Amino acid sequence: MTPHYSIDYCPRCGAGLLGIRICGLGTDEPHGLVVCDECESIWLEPDVTTPHQYPDASDARCPKCSDPLWGPQSRWATREDLVQLGWQDRVDPELNGEPDDHIA
Repeated sequence: MTPHYSIDYCPRCGAGLLGIRICGLGTDEPHGLVVCDECESIWLEPDVTTPHQYPDASDARCPKCSDPLWGPQSRWATREDLVQLGWQDRVDPELNGEPDDHIA
């Protein structure tokens, strides 16, 4: 599935979109991740000049909470998630899953 909101193209593989995921749904500590939709590189903040990491290919886990990266407690971020994370200004509107969907 393609991310709803992306910040850039992946500097690691050059092919994927860096989508924003929210993890920790249903807990008191939801947190954001930037994940390449192709190579699954992960950044813990919406700044790709910071160190990245790769999940275990056979058991991809969130580097913050260790829950499954693609489990039911995680999803591609919605507009409301971006606002909750404070990352709404990091999104590149040209890369949105729905081009007419601008964040207010």
